Amino acid sequence: MHIGFRYHVATLVAVFFSLFLGILVGSILFQDDLLVQEQNSIINELEDRFNQLQARTKDFQANLKQAELREALILEGWDLIRHALIADRLSGHQVVLFADGKEAWPAARLTAALEAAGARVAGTIMLPSTVGGLEPLYAELGALDLHRPIAVIWIGDQCSDAAKQGVDYLRRMDWQICILHPYGSNPGLAAWAQDALIINIGDLFLGELAMVWGLGAGSTGTYGYGDAAVALVPGLESE
Repeated sequence: MHIGFRYHVATLVAVFFSLFLGILVGSILFQDDLLVQEQNSIINELEDRFNQLQARTKDFQANLKQAELREALILEGWDLIRHALIADRLSGHQVVLFADGKEAWPAARLTAALEAAGARVAGTIMLPSTVGGLEPLYAELGALDLHRPIAVIWIGDQCSDAAKQGVDYLRRMDWQICILHPYGSNPGLAAWAQDALIINIGDLFLGELAMVWGLGAGSTGTYGYGDAAVALVPGLESE
C-alpha cells in the first residue's frame, strides 16, 4: 500500500476516533449537567418545603402558647368562682375516691373540689389490677364504717374487669356513685347510667361542677357532651 494512502487512512481513522471521543465526552458532560440541574432543583424544592415547615411550626407554637394561656386563665377564673358555685352542696357527705388503672388521674383536684363543697374525703384508693385483689379492698371499705358513703371513681380510656366488679359491689352496698372519665375517651359505662352519675368531661372544670351538683342533687345518668348526655351539667337549667 502506498505510504500516502496509508497516511490518509490513518489520518481519517484518527479524525473519526477523535470525533467519536468528542461525542462521547460531550454526551457524558451533557448528562452530568442535567444531573446537576436536577439535583439543584430537588435541593431548592426541599429548602422551600423546609422553610414552609419552619413557618408552620412557628405558627403552631404561637397557637399552642395562646391555647395554654387561655386554659390557664380559665382555670384561674374557675378557682376564683368555684366556692360560690359549689360551697356547702355536699356538707356532711363522706366520699371515697377510687382510680382505675395506672393512668394519671386528678386526685388532688377532685379532692379539692369535694372539700370545697363541704364533703369529707375519707380515703383515696387505687383499684386493683386483677379481680383477685378486690376482697381485701372490700374489707378495707367495711372498716371505714361510713354512713351513706359516696364513691367518686376515676376511669381512664378503658374500664378494667376489676373496676366493673368493684362498681357492681358498691351498687349492691347502696353507695352513691359518681364515675368520671376524660373528655374524648369512651370506656363503655352506659350500663351504669341508670343508677350512677357519669361525667364524661371529668378532666375539665365543668366536670368538677357536674360532679358536685349531680351528687348534691342525687342525679343519675350521663352528663357532659354527646348524644348520650342528659345535659352538660346536672341542674344547670334551674340555676
